[in-house]
Amino acid sequence: MVQGQSIDQAVVSGKVSAASGGPLTGVTVVLKEAGLGASTDANGRFTLAAVAPGAYTLSFSYIGFETQEKAIQVKASEQLTVAITLQEKAFEINSAEVVGKSATTQVNQQAYAVTAISTKALQNSTSDAKEVLNRVAGVRVLEEGGLGSNASFSLNGFSGDQVKFFLNGLPMNNFSSSLRLSDIPVNTIERIEVYKGVVPVWLGTDALGGAVNIITSKKANYLDASYSVGSFNTHRTSLNGAYTNPASGFTFRGSGNYNYSDNNYKVRVPIVRNGNVETYADVERFHDRYRSATLMLETGWINRKFADNLLFGLIASGNDQQVQTGATMSSVYGGILSNSQSVVPTLKYSKDDLFTKGLNVSLNTAFNYTKSEKIDTLSGVRYNWFGDTTYTRGSRNGEVLRTFNTLDDTDFNSQLNIGYTINPKHSLALNYAFSYFRREAFDKEDPDKPENRFPKSLNKQVAGLAYKADLSEKWTTTLFGKVYLFTTETSKEVGFGSETRRVEGVKVNNNKVGYGFASSYFLLPALQLKASYEHTYRLPEPSEVFGDGLFILANPDLGPEQSDNFNLGAAYGFKLAPDHEINLESSFIYRESKDLIFQNVKISSPYTSYGNLSEVRTLGVEGSIRYNWRELLNLGGNITFQDITDQADSLYDDYSGWSRNFNKGFRQPNKPYLFANANAGLTFKNLVAPNSTIGLNYYYNFAERYFYTWAQNGTREGKAVIPRQLSHNLEVLLSLANGKYNISAECRNLTDELLFDRFLLQKPGRAFYLKLRYVL
Repeated sequence: MVQGQSIDQAVVSGKVSAASGGPLTGVTVVLKEAGLGASTDANGRFTLAAVAPGAYTLSFSYIGFETQEKAIQVKASEQLTVAITLQEKAFEINSAEVVGKSATTQVNQQAYAVTAISTKALQNSTSDAKEVLNRVAGVRVLEEGGLGSNASFSLNGFSGDQVKFFLNGLPMNNFSSSLRLSDIPVNTIERIEVYKGVVPVWLGTDALGGAVNIITSKKANYLDASYSVGSFNTHRTSLNGAYTNPASGFTFRGSGNYNYSDNNYKVRVPIVRNGNVETYADVERFHDRYRSATLMLETGWINRKFADNLLFGLIASGNDQQVQTGATMSSVYGGILSNSQSVVPTLKYSKDDLFTKGLNVSLNTAFNYTKSEKIDTLSGVRYNWFGDTTYTRGSRNGEVLRTFNTLDDTDFNSQLNIGYTINPKHSLALNYAFSYFRREAFDKEDPDKPENRFPKSLNKQVAGLAYKADLSEKWTTTLFGKVYLFTTETSKEVGFGSETRRVEGVKVNNNKVGYGFASSYFLLPALQLKASYEHTYRLPEPSEVFGDGLFILANPDLGPEQSDNFNLGAAYGFKLAPDHEINLESSFIYRESKDLIFQNVKISSPYTSYGNLSEVRTLGVEGSIRYNWRELLNLGGNITFQDITDQADSLYDDYSGWSRNFNKGFRQPNKPYLFANANAGLTFKNLVAPNSTIGLNYYYNFAERYFYTWAQNGTREGKAVIPRQLSHNLEVLLSLANGKYNISAECRNLTDELLFDRFLLQKPGRAFYLKLRYVL
């Protein structure tokens, strides 16, 4: 009898899309009368197995969208397919809710640890992508200064290019330095996905242990314009919009933004005379202007028989920047300039059920051309922090190294994804990512520079195959393997210190194999456990191998870094009462890394370079809590501890051979090991007028003191220390006419603390910003 019932059971599956045509990930799907539930995957698909024949109601719910229900009739042994389109809600969400792709109250079949940050409640703020990410548990963004400054992103101990960034699935390293996180205003963004631990095969990347995918707005028809002004002569504008013809599927969307700041905030610097520090003075930065502009256009067709998406795009971006300091603040400059421009045509294609049911294909391709210049042509001039100059008559030396270096970079990137659903419980995913980078360099001040006569190219290929098994409604596991191919051509100086000293061309090949798993199990309906392991490699980036033509020196011997990573996490959400919701999350990370790519810096030198550390161990833990009371009050906080230590017994270099490693057991410098965030928000509806919203948000940031050179270096009083950091931000927002008219005011670093990051580079003090936004 039981066997007969099992044979009669049916399968209900389908796809959930937004009105714009794009798939929705993480939608809660419930078969009400049966008590069965699931969540949609990265392609918007869901499956409910073991459904008895009968009449049911399917419920679809997702944050920011109207809940929708659909009545269905299920027949015995039927495989019923349902397609649903959800409509966005007409009002703003009043709290920036952070949700995991797998951390829902229903049974979730996703094994990857991912945090998706909705930006709806943030789009009236003056935040950008960088600041939104800096509030996520386990994330720390280390900056070198104000708007437009270089920044290093750290995720659970992974930092720099160990964490990969994507814009709508396209690798952001395609855009070089012409498009940065701080250049992307928050009202351009729909959500940000932060993958912690194992990165899904479909992203096609060589990340060591994390990835960030920034998803821009996919609304079918809209117009969004904003302007903000603030301290240090900061101005930021943004214009975004889209038009979609529902009958033909033709769509056109575009966004543009412009950023400008003098960055002339005050910094505290030592006054040195005769080689001694006599006193400290508060002076204004005088050569740190930054401006950038970005235009993104995309047109094509959606929801057609020949393609779910066929989109042709163009991204054009550029920036120019005055350079105030080198890698540290020990030197100050008044004439060095840097600029960059990129043009990136793109092609996106996707089609579900291509040729046969269950076969899904997508292709993302981009070609990038970037031209950048590093200019240091002031002859015999030296600046101090007061902006005073001294001249050396007859000298042609620049402030660092006289140069007018032009870098012409071309980068082709393509990612092919093929997924096949064997049956509701088993599926395969194949990814192939190809990247080719080539650089041509020319220095007007040194046309015969030997290293510029040699080609500089880098070829990466990453292929991945994943098998996913949904072993039960509670348990899902993915097994995967990856192949990494890496070829670089550049030049290298040989014979240093001898009569045969010269520059020669070199070619390096590396082939590696990685593998791993990711598993998720719901111990209780609201308690999810996650575990993942990966043996992985991260291939060097062009800037690490070839340098940047100014402060970052080339290292042709730089090799791939490898790591064995283990992640363990848990998420639990519950309600104390109908209006009181609490979410708890925690994760543990263990990593054994070899040849870790590490940035070397000397306090007295403006130059920096990348090298390989032979063995590094990382132990880390993070925890977060969020509380919501109705739509009125939200509280949240997170804390992260990460212990990253050098474990090598000895080190090798070409000049002295093997030698004892005196840094063994010490923490890796220039990385915070203990930091935390907290936030509190109040939201009042219809207080000043019908369909109005008033919001008050407070953000707190903490980082414990840490060393920015090796801890054993220097005397007890002369250690290179970045002090404990405490900062407070306050924000007030007013929204009228259901979000059509918006105004916000923000004070950052409310108590005007001295804040530092990366190599004790000082960040801005107290700053005020005002933003106006119109949405149609």
